[in-house]
Amino acid sequence: MRNTNSVLLLVIFLLPSFATFADCNDLSALHWLLGQWQQQGDDKNYQENWYQVSPHSFEGTAGSGSQNAAQREALRIVNMQGKLFYLAKVSENPLPIAFLLQHCHAGEAIFVNAGHDFPQRLHYKRVQDKLIIRVESLQGKGFSLQLHKK
Repeated sequence: MRNTNSVLLLVIFLLPSFATFADCNDLSALHWLLGQWQQQGDDKNYQENWYQVSPHSFEGTAGSGSQNAAQREALRIVNMQGKLFYLAKVSENPLPIAFLLQHCHAGEAIFVNAGHDFPQRLHYKRVQDKLIIRVESLQGKGFSLQLHKK
């Protein structure tokens, strides 16, 4: 009887964590992304900052700056009709670029837009206090950023 109770308690304890990441259609699965993230190099740095502005929307900014130039993007993750979309507004495009959340799991999210020239996939992964972002084509060509929580 004691072993049965222990297993039952373990299942009850773990169930909320599985539920949090099982539903990729809910922003609560991406709360690990919120906050300020930064990468620093010799003469430039990259930052992403994410804030929850409503139960259905995160807003963010991203950008790199160096001593010669600065580039900024306006970002948003929104729940529209039960699906999560990552929207990036960059200076090169007149309209935001939308990526559909294709996969999420504990501390990981993959957004895809196969019709966009580059990037076509954005892969976010949190490992402790690090955020690893892979920006790539569907063939896997691209680059990675490693950010640290501020």
